[in-house]
Amino acid sequence: MSKRKTLSAIIMTLFLGFVSCNSSGTVAEESPQSRFLKSVISLGNDFLNVFTSFGDMVGGVLGFNSNTKKSDVGVYFKKVHDTVEGTKTSLEKIVADIKTEGNPNAEATDTAVKKLVSETLSKIIEGAKTASEAIGDAGDPIGNISTDNNGGAVGTGVDGLIKGIKSIVDVVLGAKEGNAEAG
Repeated sequence: MSKRKTLSAIIMTLFLGFVSCNSSGTVAEESPQSRFLKSVISLGNDFLNVFTSFGDMVGGVLGFNSNTKKSDVGVYFKKVHDTVEGTKTSLEKIVADIKTEGNPNAEATDTAVKKLVSETLSKIIEGAKTASEAIGDAGDPIGNISTDNNGGAVGTGVDGLIKGIKSIVDVVLGAKEGNAEAG
């Protein structure tokens, strides 16, 4: 399924690249429309990076084993946090640039970006931050629960880790797909 999303993102980026080509070659300076299209292509690349990051995250989570260090998992969630935060910042900058240029699509773009940021990106950022902080930077393996002779006890950061991952999964899967009672 993630290959399909990646392929779709690549195709979308290529399509936007072809649409933005200026075949006349007579315009010496960059037009506002050209700058807008370049920013949309850049946005497509940022989304591709985010979707690739999610694909890597799913593969990485499935690849974690009892020998994986807690610090490695924490670094991974920190990387997801930073990547999505960077995308959010890029989107907000593009909207600000569009407004500055007086683009007629500025309000619609602003509304769409605010919705994406509030409903999706901010929740993913918060979930990744929660998971990263819950794990911390301990160097011991994830499966190392017997060092304090508390074999089956829940670790101090497990609840935070579960909460962080759950918030990311809820955003990615949505309310119905991630809910066992949805039918």
